[in-house]
Amino acid sequence: MPDLTNKNIDFLWRSFLKGDDKSFSIIYQQHIEGLFSYGLKLSPDREIVKDCIQEVFIDLFQKRNKINIEIKNLKSYLFVALRNCIIKKITQTRKYEPLELNEDKKEINFHVEYSFHDKLIELEISNEIKNKLHNAINNLPDRQKEIIYLKFEEEMNYDQIAKVLKISIESARKLMYRALLSLREIIDPGKITSIL
Repeated sequence: MPDLTNKNIDFLWRSFLKGDDKSFSIIYQQHIEGLFSYGLKLSPDREIVKDCIQEVFIDLFQKRNKINIEIKNLKSYLFVALRNCIIKKITQTRKYEPLELNEDKKEINFHVEYSFHDKLIELEISNEIKNKLHNAINNLPDRQKEIIYLKFEEEMNYDQIAKVLKISIESARKLMYRALLSLREIIDPGKITSIL
């Protein structure tokens, strides 16, 4: 099924590049919800997120005749563009306010609430373990929260995650390993392993 979806997206993308505006509209509809959800994790300001999504798609539309590089993964491309736009907008709009940065001063804080808690409930994990997982995720460094979101909410592979976070695939794997290790220290490894 994912192969069929990828072929569909590739077809729509090629049609859009040839001038088919309907394909562009379908691409927009397919990605808007995921982009908006991800954008809210980077900034709780809904207007900034909406503006950035619009900017990403307007930019894409205006530059379609100039795009001479092959975009191998449109979803990753859109997530990277949105991430860059949000960081730029936050920096511009808060020139006189301290920007909410994490300890290494390179990344904005990643705000997160995970809907995969519902999946945990379906697996009948006790309330105590759900609370431990929620607290454990909230206590992770922002970068680890973000990689868990991209992997489990957006179902991205390591290549896609690496592009979004602007790190190597190996670094993405190591970051995920560290995040899961932190979670496993708090939660029974047998139960969390069956989920992940």
